[in-house]
Amino acid sequence: MTFDMQYALEHFTDILQAAPVAIWVTVFSAFLGLLGGAIFCTIRLNSIPLLSTIIGLLVSLIRSTPILVQLYVVCYGMPRITALLHHDPKLAANVNIYPNTVAIVTFSLYASVYFCEIFRGAYYTVDEGQREAIRSLNLPPLHALLRIVVPQAAINAVPNLSNSMIDMLKNTSLLYTISVMDIMARATIIGSESFRFIEIYTDAFIVYVGIAIVLFALFALLEHTLKKMVPIAA
Repeated sequence: MTFDMQYALEHFTDILQAAPVAIWVTVFSAFLGLLGGAIFCTIRLNSIPLLSTIIGLLVSLIRSTPILVQLYVVCYGMPRITALLHHDPKLAANVNIYPNTVAIVTFSLYASVYFCEIFRGAYYTVDEGQREAIRSLNLPPLHALLRIVVPQAAINAVPNLSNSMIDMLKNTSLLYTISVMDIMARATIIGSESFRFIEIYTDAFIVYVGIAIVLFALFALLEHTLKKMVPIAA
């Protein structure tokens, strides 16, 4: 079967219409991940008893398992957790969790863990001498953190944050397994109607690449802007 360019062009917009789902899950989960990652990072950097150990264990678990497994655990685990909270074991069979909710919860947790480690690594890239100077000058910890450490650490974190977001975008291709109508779900449905999967998956390939290029460009612009604002780290 030869490649049908006309068929690929005709259905490209059909695949493109599913792109907002992948973008929304990626961006919204990344936003929640920034908040969660900052909290996790703060706990680990300050070695808060018990909480630091729990976060460290969570980081190890999330980084050691495929996100597909995490999607299934959240998908089938959330109804049971809801039932436990209501003290009604039978409730689990009647609880309907929206697939989009499962996607956001899973990807947000994934982002929180990876962003936490990125933030920690970026923090330690700031010269130790500067951190010691801050302590010796008795500057308010929060003021020193926000005005001196964070701006420099942010620049060092941007490339890794960019890579993590691209990974999240690529992982959205698994959302069809929990019935989220994303790019791959739309491509699979359309492809199965005519068995011209190569044309449809080529469309999906182009859409993913296009989104990734935009994300890379935005992060490059962010990094350039931060370097202009914080010349000491340039």
